[in-house]
Amino acid sequence: MRSRFVKLLGLPVIFMLLASCAATSIIDSWRNPGLVGHRYHKLLVVNITRNENTRRVLEDVMSAELGQQGVTAVPGYTLIAKDEKASKEVMERAVKTSGAEGVLTIQTIKVEQQAGYQPGYVESYPNFWYPPAFPAWNLYGYYGSTTYYEPPTTYTYEVATIQANLFDVASGKLIWAATLQSSEPGNITSVSKDLARLVIEKLIKEGLI
Repeated sequence: MRSRFVKLLGLPVIFMLLASCAATSIIDSWRNPGLVGHRYHKLLVVNITRNENTRRVLEDVMSAELGQQGVTAVPGYTLIAKDEKASKEVMERAVKTSGAEGVLTIQTIKVEQQAGYQPGYVESYPNFWYPPAFPAWNLYGYYGSTTYYEPPTTYTYEVATIQANLFDVASGKLIWAATLQSSEPGNITSVSKDLARLVIEKLIKEGLI
């Protein structure tokens, strides 16, 4: 009965549930081989976007998760106003005020729409609409003795490519970079949490925090 219930849900639903479990992933990452041996204890987190709500959510989530690892993190929006244009002077002022050793920037590079296809299926069960079955019919027997049909479906979804960079304040050089992809760019809180987890795991592995 359980297998029939799963089929009744439809394969597209199952696909979406599975996809949501791994909505964000790291595509590749890079570490500057010329700069090693430094562990960062204080970072300025800057989400480069014109969407102020997205900016604040990601910076807050990333800062909070870094804090769980013993890293003091300062959300960029607390030092850079939403109407300020990105410039060297603005960043230098924010870095100086925060006292950060490094700057972690996050930026969505592009958002693409992709399409998928899910084939349909038909599966029949016995005792459906023929006289010998009538005497044995009851609600549960009827429900479990039928034909399931799921039509083929096409669907579209968005994939966002996100760049994460860690810059060293003292030298101004790029220390670490990663490219990530998310299939749920509209789910800001969920993506921010996944992004923070993946980035922090990599930074820990590289010995940077």
